Amino acid sequence: MIPPNQFVAVAAPVPPNGRRPSLVKAVFSAGLMPGTPRAQDGPMVSASVSSQASVHPTRRAADWYELFFDLVFVVVVAVAVTLIEHSPTLGTVVVFVLLLFPLWWAWVNLMVTNNLFGRRFSLIGMLVVAAMPGPAAMAVAIAGGIESFAWLYAVGAAWIRLLLLVMWLVPRKKAASSISPWRTVAYNLVTAAIWLVSIAVPAPYNYLLWAVAVLGEMALLALRSRFSSEVYDRASISHSLERIGLFIVIVIGEAVYLSVTGLAEHPTVEGGAAALFGFVACAMLARAFFRWGIPSAEAGLEVAQKARSYGALRDVVMYLPFLLIIGLTFVAAAIGLSVEDAAEPLPLAVRVLLATGVGVIYLTNAAIGLRLGRSPSRIAILLIPGILLPALASLASGGLAAWVTMLLVAGSLIVLDVVSLWLERTAAPPPPQRD
Repeated sequence: MIPPNQFVAVAAPVPPNGRRPSLVKAVFSAGLMPGTPRAQDGPMVSASVSSQASVHPTRRAADWYELFFDLVFVVVVAVAVTLIEHSPTLGTVVVFVLLLFPLWWAWVNLMVTNNLFGRRFSLIGMLVVAAMPGPAAMAVAIAGGIESFAWLYAVGAAWIRLLLLVMWLVPRKKAASSISPWRTVAYNLVTAAIWLVSIAVPAPYNYLLWAVAVLGEMALLALRSRFSSEVYDRASISHSLERIGLFIVIVIGEAVYLSVTGLAEHPTVEGGAAALFGFVACAMLARAFFRWGIPSAEAGLEVAQKARSYGALRDVVMYLPFLLIIGLTFVAAAIGLSVEDAAEPLPLAVRVLLATGVGVIYLTNAAIGLRLGRSPSRIAILLIPGILLPALASLASGGLAAWVTMLLVAGSLIVLDVVSLWLERTAAPPPPQRD
């Protein structure tokens, strides 16, 4: 029996070719293997389209231009971490989360669109590269102050949606998609218009228009229709997993980068200790995340795809990873601040940020487990200490030097890793999933 991860047990055979998926491709072993999901209502796509989308979508890896596009999000993450480092207050954190989600949402939509059509239409790749100024403009607006550069943020968001409109019209024109034109127009052109109109609207009402645009897209995505059948049935699981895994690597890499650069700017023994223990904390969080990538992860997602469990696929691929990114960004900012003043106690706001970041990561893991039908009581075995131990290490070390706080947090994550290993060895196969 294949041992499960800390929240989601997966039992699936190794592919017939004997080759195990790469670590990044198998990033979500939460993948939806724990039983057969309940099929969702909704008509199948037309025969002309379904003939092009086989029951087993083509395996594929990320394209070079997607990796090039992700360079913009390296900057986005760096800007976000810098914003929090300069002012680790509740207000700053809330603003960061609200401004980062539209960027993540744009990234996910571009990823899914290229997943479906990138290999069939060369123009899609060109449009992905052409979209880079969009998130770049949004990042510049955040760095410069959203109050002064809200117009630039809105222009960047509108630009991405206009290019997405073209990306969806191309396969429609070539009879490679049967999705209704009204949905394509509503999802891209109408929301782009809302973003552009917001430029002429004073704050805070322009922010409300931004929320309407994003929530409108999410509502359209939630509607079960031909769109759901065509998109989720045709999506390449291997490509989706690799792209999401690489994005997570960007955020973890930012934490490691801050450890190294922080030590270079503050070359002290205490700074070295803080950087070392921050690195250990990153390694433990990365291990906890990528250990989900056991060989059967991709097979689990494909089972859910064949069962047409669209809601579970959507949540695991499009929504929950954003929470992981939020948690990792909090941890990265806290590590950078701990290295800067390693001999002094961390301010309460930074210690709360650190505890919250780790807690969000474990809560998200638990949410994925619950989404996939795992036993709440078994999830709680790791979730409760996953929240309490790092929180205790962060919050109870107020009078200690920053490097000691990082030592305690890293130690708590090591303890959680040991508990996770024990759970893997003792877990029973999960019950069938209820979607």
